Amino acid sequence: MLDYPAPTVAYPAHWVEELMQIKNKEDLIALEKKDYSKLSLSSELREFFSRSEALGNFETAPKFTPMPESAWTFLYVIPKKQHEIRSLAPFIHHIYETQKLSAVVDIGGGIGALAQTLNNQYQLRMHSVDMDPVLQATGKERHRKNARDRQNMVEYHEHRVALENEEFRKLLGPGKMSLGLHTCGDLSLHQMLSSVATNTGSLINFGCCYQRLEDVLTQNVSSYAQALPTKIIQNKFALTLAARAHRKTDEKDFDFKLKVKYFRYAFHLLLSDKYGRNGMATLGNSSKKLYDSPFSVYALEQFRRLGITPLPAEELDAYYNDFDRKELIREMLTAGFIRNVFGRLLEAYILLDRAIFMDESGYDSQIMSFFDEEVSPRNLGLVCQLR
Repeated sequence: MLDYPAPTVAYPAHWVEELMQIKNKEDLIALEKKDYSKLSLSSELREFFSRSEALGNFETAPKFTPMPESAWTFLYVIPKKQHEIRSLAPFIHHIYETQKLSAVVDIGGGIGALAQTLNNQYQLRMHSVDMDPVLQATGKERHRKNARDRQNMVEYHEHRVALENEEFRKLLGPGKMSLGLHTCGDLSLHQMLSSVATNTGSLINFGCCYQRLEDVLTQNVSSYAQALPTKIIQNKFALTLAARAHRKTDEKDFDFKLKVKYFRYAFHLLLSDKYGRNGMATLGNSSKKLYDSPFSVYALEQFRRLGITPLPAEELDAYYNDFDRKELIREMLTAGFIRNVFGRLLEAYILLDRAIFMDESGYDSQIMSFFDEEVSPRNLGLVCQLR
């Protein structure tokens, strides 16, 4: 979009041309899901996809005896969170027992669904840390009703997770585990820095929302990365791509998603062509019903949000329905299949840098895959043990 009116200039033209020949909907859905096994591709393009996939693969976390459950274990817990807890809890329990830990500190625990499950099902001593008082109150009330052991209940702490916060640091230390499931932005780094400073015995972290990293100092945190003459510094677009989800897509979902993209791309091109406004405009979410209407109805809503005087509806629809323009958008979307491949690799770069930082700080570190990526896209966990 930022390179418009030559939006695919950064992509190998013959790759884009080859992918544009794919018009079968099932094949397009396979491209969207990065499933290239059944596609007829040139050796060069197949090698690119295969090599990229291999670079983004990490060891799968070892499996242990499944967590015991009762009818109340996942009451009011969404399926995605259930999947994550079922996958992660036995692993945490194994480390807790083998390392003879005394407590687990759950960073950004929200209402404490993970902390309460580990407490109830494994009797682990749990601390749930979050800055949101409403979530804290909700969690306490929920745990008051479902706690199995009144002598060992989850302890809730309304603390800011930061190295300089002494009250938070008191929760950490030798013999403890610092746990962060989907720590947004630089919260992951605060967890790591605080754990290192307090010699916390174990750390498990899942990063997410990388686009919320505050500045370049939150990237290339290891001494190794800082010494690289060609280190990568990701801008907000790359960071957003690193956090891209990979949801299950059926034909109906694909059709709707495609309509959304065509409308949004066309509107951005319109802003550039007719109003001289280049770059990305934040449009927010629109009602699904809006995409069942002509483009002019959608565009008028976006003009209202942006406070811009709109063109007549007839001119808006004519702009959208122009054949060459729709072909250009299709070319842009096709190039997106190539761009999307780099999302996993950009995330891997961030996590490898963090793993090296933890190694430099006296920990043995591994990056492992824990969850089904289609259920929980941020499935890579950083697991560290103090030497």
